[in-house]
Amino acid sequence: MKAALLAAWLAAACAGQEASGPRILRPTDHSVVEAGPLSIVAKGGSLKLDGKAIAATSPGPGALTATVTPSAGLHKLEADDAAIQFFVGAGAPTGWQEFKTHPPGGAACNTCHAVIRGAWEIKGGVTGDNCFQCHNQEAFPKVHTHKPEVLIDCQLCHSPHGSTVKAHLKMAKDAACKQCHD
Repeated sequence: MKAALLAAWLAAACAGQEASGPRILRPTDHSVVEAGPLSIVAKGGSLKLDGKAIAATSPGPGALTATVTPSAGLHKLEADDAAIQFFVGAGAPTGWQEFKTHPPGGAACNTCHAVIRGAWEIKGGVTGDNCFQCHNQEAFPKVHTHKPEVLIDCQLCHSPHGSTVKAHLKMAKDAACKQCHD
């Protein structure tokens, strides 16, 4: 019962952290990507790379995906009124970090998501069970301080599309912990 209450509180406390409206989920702002095909995931109605429209598909309501092969150097990616910058190859600005895609191998959107009642949602709801299709549930307690059922929604703390930080954390580890613990 305590675990369920903690999870419900955590979900409610973090509900306001996700931006509504257009946003770019992959890659992230001020990230460095390898040369070659780049998988883009965004929320919005259209995508532009360096001011030019790019072809995108919509695998579900409000979702956009595209694969582009940008040249080396600095680029601006826009999803409607959201924008980020990323750098391809060597020579990135100081402080920019390498972007690591999650899930690895460019899994299709429908690996984790489904359209349910007309909305793009995580398969199986926000129980974390979907994450254990790839992640080892038995090894989970060895790496985390909580049992999986306490962390009802992995994406409260982790960026499911990739990031530039270890474990794809959305915030510093101590800040993630302080969401529930003093």
